[in-house]
Amino acid sequence: MSKIPVLGTVSRAYGFLLGEFGTILRLAWAPLLLGAAVSYFYGGPAIDATIDAYANPSAAAAYAPVQLLIGVVGFVTGIMAEVALLRVVVFGDRMPGLFVYLWLGGGEFRLIIVTMLLGIAVIAGSIAAGLVFGILAALSGGIPVIGVVVAIGLIVVVCVAIWAALRLALIAPVVVGEHSLGVERSWEITRGNALHILGVLLLTFAPLFILSVVIFFAVLGGDTPALPHFPDLTPGEGASAAASSKAAAEAFAKDVERWQIDLLKAMRPHWLTFSVLNFFGNLISTALWAGALGSAYVALVGERKA
Repeated sequence: MSKIPVLGTVSRAYGFLLGEFGTILRLAWAPLLLGAAVSYFYGGPAIDATIDAYANPSAAAAYAPVQLLIGVVGFVTGIMAEVALLRVVVFGDRMPGLFVYLWLGGGEFRLIIVTMLLGIAVIAGSIAAGLVFGILAALSGGIPVIGVVVAIGLIVVVCVAIWAALRLALIAPVVVGEHSLGVERSWEITRGNALHILGVLLLTFAPLFILSVVIFFAVLGGDTPALPHFPDLTPGEGASAAASSKAAAEAFAKDVERWQIDLLKAMRPHWLTFSVLNFFGNLISTALWAGALGSAYVALVGERKA
């Protein structure tokens, strides 16, 4: 079984970003700009509604359709850009002479469908796991050993979920390269490569993540709200440890919620700046995603012909 060269794949991903930036910009600017524009024009009022909902929960419901619109447009335009760039990596198809790429063809529709189906499966699995662990957690009060089983079970479920996600990570390049839904094929070709894919993704996106965080807080500057503080866990006189922990957790949850609202309030005056940065961030991350996963796919199956 072929192995994905981790450092070589990361190098090719950044080589694609830097060496093909003109092609990347030419093919991806239109769909990503459309998504950024919708986010800018409708995202600001949605933030205002979220802030208002902290005191008036009914305000958020009125903007739920708008938030859905932002999500759908961002999802579809992101797929369009991803497929275009994957065609460059997998086939070498740079579509010369094309300066506005807004296309929903077979590859785009297949990737949209399989992503939605996997999303539904993840939601259903999460609900089922939540019910099971919720019941076990309720029983753990009378049977302490169940609490240990629940903790171990949660760790196992999270590890299995991450492993499965890594095995399915090459769905997009398979969809583009082999004109299929890609689930079974991705599972097949990534056998024994889950850790390699994890290494590729970490090394590719860790620098971008760190840079994004630095830029985010640099833009906020002095408007950045103070981080929430975890309350004192020391039980008061006559208080049980369980009651004290519960009260501390509830207080911390409220503190986090207040911090999130304060963060949105701080972001609102800089919304135009964040929207511009979001466009360029999506351009870079989409290129790195296509470069990393497309190169990993080619490393496993060889070069493809359109």
